[in-house]
Amino acid sequence: MPQCPEGSMMWLFGKKIKPRSAVESCAGRIVDVCELGPIQVHVAIDCRGAVCPRPQLLTMKALERMPDGEVLELLIDNPSSIEAIPAMTLTLGSTHLITVKETDYWSIYLRKGIDDTGD
Repeated sequence: MPQCPEGSMMWLFGKKIKPRSAVESCAGRIVDVCELGPIQVHVAIDCRGAVCPRPQLLTMKALERMPDGEVLELLIDNPSSIEAIPAMTLTLGSTHLITVKETDYWSIYLRKGIDDTGD
C-alpha cells in the first residue's frame, strides 16, 4: 500500500488531520454484530482519515480479489463514503450486510456476491 510522506497533512472541513495509510489485512476473525450475530471477517481495511474517492477505490480493489462469500470490513470516518459505498454494492457484485456506528467512525460490512434472498 502507498504510504503518505512522513508529516504530510490533509485539510478536511477546516481541520488539519494527519491521514492514516489504509491498512488491509486478511483477518479471518469473528466479529459479533448486534443485529446479525457473529460474522467472520476475511479482509479488513482501515480507511479512517482517507477522503473520497480513496475508500471507494480500495473497496473495489479488495472485492475484485476476494472469492464469493467472503466478508470485507471497512473502517471509515468520511461521511460521503459512508453513503456511497453501500449504494455501489450491487454494481460491485456484493451485498451490504450492515453499517455500524462506532464512537468516531463507522464499520461497514460487505459480503462478496449478490444476496438474492430479498435483503
